[in-house]
Amino acid sequence: MADIKELEAMRLLLDLLSDKWTVPILAALCAGGGKQRFNAIRREVPPISQKSLVTCLKRLEMNGLIQRHVLTTGELAVEYRMTPLGHTLDEPVGALLSWSWKHEREVRKAQQEYFSRTEAADDKSGSSTARALPLRLVGR
Repeated sequence: MADIKELEAMRLLLDLLSDKWTVPILAALCAGGGKQRFNAIRREVPPISQKSLVTCLKRLEMNGLIQRHVLTTGELAVEYRMTPLGHTLDEPVGALLSWSWKHEREVRKAQQEYFSRTEAADDKSGSSTARALPLRLVGR
C-alpha cells in the first residue's frame, strides 16, 4: 500500500489529468506531432473557450508537460510543444482514449439505466434528486 506522501503525489497528478480540457488538449497536441499553434488547438477542441484554453495551457506549462514558443517569423503566433515529460503521457492518454471509444456505448447504457432507476425511486418517494450530467467521453 502506498504511503500518504505517495498518495498525495498521485492525487496531484491525477487531478491535473482529470480536468475537463487536459486530455483533449494533450490529444490535439499528440495529433499534431507533439506541437500545435494556439488556434489549431482551439479548432481541435471546438467547445473550449479562449479563457479555458489559456488557463489549461498555462497549467500544463507550469507542470512541465508543454512549452510555449512565440513564433516571430511572418505573423506573430504562439506554438505549444510537448516536453519530453509530456511525451511520457502519449501512451497512457492514448490508452484512456482507446478505452473511451471502446466502452462508450456500455457507459452510456449504464448511465441511462442508473437515471431510470433513480428517477423511478424519486417518483415513488416523492423526493427529487438532481440529475447529474452524464459522463462526457473525450476524443469523439
